[in-house]
This record gives sequence, structure tokens and C-alpha cells, in this order.
Amino acid sequence: MANLEKIIEKLISKPESYSLQKDSLDTYIEQHKMYLNPFADKIINDKMFINKDEIVVGRIMRAARHNQSSLMILIGPTGSGKSENADFIVRNLPEDFIFWYNQVYGQSSVQLATSIIGDLDPNYLAKLSTADREMILDIYDDVLKAIVKNNKKLFCIFDQGEHFSKDAFELVTNSTNPYFASNRAFTGLILAVPRFEKKIEEWAETLDTMLRRTLIREYTRPFTLSQRLEYIIRALVSSKKKSYIEVMKKHDFDPFDEEAILYLIEKSDGHPSTLNNLCYISMELASAISPDAIITESIVEESWKKFPNKRLHQEAIKWYKEKGLYQKQD
Repeated sequence: MANLEKIIEKLISKPESYSLQKDSLDTYIEQHKMYLNPFADKIINDKMFINKDEIVVGRIMRAARHNQSSLMILIGPTGSGKSENADFIVRNLPEDFIFWYNQVYGQSSVQLATSIIGDLDPNYLAKLSTADREMILDIYDDVLKAIVKNNKKLFCIFDQGEHFSKDAFELVTNSTNPYFASNRAFTGLILAVPRFEKKIEEWAETLDTMLRRTLIREYTRPFTLSQRLEYIIRALVSSKKKSYIEVMKKHDFDPFDEEAILYLIEKSDGHPSTLNNLCYISMELASAISPDAIITESIVEESWKKFPNKRLHQEAIKWYKEKGLYQKQD
């Protein structure tokens, strides 16, 4: 039978009211002199996340700038950094690029063309008559011609590209045709999980030789050992507004101790999303202990037990290994 006095004792120790505006994690962040949660986002500054795939991103940017390719695919498992790479590319596009960035939901070519035009100029789309909308693919083609005539280029990023319909993919590939002395108005970057590769290989049979040659396929890479450490430290210094070099020299990794960091490096296996989430969960667990608690190896072990995406993590690691992407690890 339950002990009533013990239950009452527990209830008396609880606060009479609660606030959702500030919780123990907020207090913990303040106590450790952080201005923000360092693991709330995977990109805090240009050095936070993107260094992992700087070679891949460089090739994509070079191909776009020099008209080397008009269609590129960045493939990687969930949580490997595809969207973060795309965000970085958008922030660094040359001034002559107009960008469009959205997710793919199995739209037809008409729906996709309507979406692109509508996002670029909502007022223009609103003025189109019903008859005009029936000619939306012709209008879309005219838009591309107008863009290149004005010395601009359209850079489209299609997130979750594994949901492309064949019809919409054909619109994208047709958009890559050059206008006016081989100048392309359109460059597309498709972000997709590995299963999209099989679909692409089936569709590629119907693509012309030029397109197959200019289509660039890149893969996201896992963090190397040094990049895993760098990710954690750069997150911390960004949240504390400290010098990265000074923190590294002093080994001032507060609120993490060194054993905790080594365990994080080991358990994440280089999968960016896993590392990010384990750091976040570890902070949550430490904040529940006390505002000034240090994150130890045992806390990180507990965060690994509570990590909700082990299956995604395992699938990502398996894919990395199958692709041989661990070959250049430190």
C-alpha cells in the first residue's frame, strides 16, 4: 500500500505554479555563460557545419558559376547535412542568381511550374486568367528566357527530391536547356536520400547524352574525428562569444568535460544529426541535475540511451560505409 506521508512530502516540494517561458535548460545555459543554446541549430556561423562538405559545396558552386552543369544532385541519408549545405550555398550565391528553395511533394510539372512562378512573383501569378494558367508551362519557359535576357540566373533547390514525380523531373531537366548563345537561365540542385539514386538511374535512360554528361552527383560525407570535435567547440564558442583558438588552447570546454566529448565523438560515428542531438540531450539531462552541473561521460551515456533516432543513425552509418565515405577519416 502506498505511503501517504511520502506522497504528500513529494507534492509539498513541488512549486505551486509553473512557467513555460523559462525552464531548467534556460537557467543552465545562463549559468554556464552561454548567450544561446549552441545546439539548437546546426549552423550558427559559416564555420559551424559547412566545413564538413566544403569540397562538395565548392564543386557545386563552381559548376553553377561557370555553366559547367545545370543540374546537380546532393545525396545523403537523413541528418547528414544536405539542407545545411543548401542553406550555405544560398547565402553565398553570386549577385546574378535569383534563388528558389522549396520541398518536393510529388507535384506534376504544371504544379511545380506554378509554384516556382508564384514564389518568384506572387502578384504576377494572381493576375493570370484561367486561360493563362492553362498555358503555365509556356509562361514558365518565357520566364526563363526573360531571366537570362536580364543577365540573371535562376537557382532552384528542390528539397526532399526523392518525392519527384517523373513528370516534374522532366520539367526540371528541360529547364536546363541553354538559351541565347549557350547561356543557361536555370540551375537546379536536388537534395535527396539514397533511394532516389535508383529512380534517377531508371529515368536517366530517357535523358539525352548531353544531360547525362553534365548532371553532377555528389554525396554528403560524415564528420571526420577532428570535425566532430571542431563542431562541438565551434558551437560552444559561438554561444559564449569567445575565441575559438583560445578555447582550444585552454581546453575550456565547459559545460562538457573531456571524457564526455570523447564519448560524443565515438558514439556519433560522424553522423552530424546524431552528434547535434546527443549534445542537446546531454545538456537537458545535466540541467535537470543542477544549473552548474558539468556534462560527464555518464551523462552522455544516458543521452545515448534516450536518443530517439537510433534507426536513422544506423541506416546512415551503413550507407556511409557502403559508399566508402569513411576512407578519409582521421
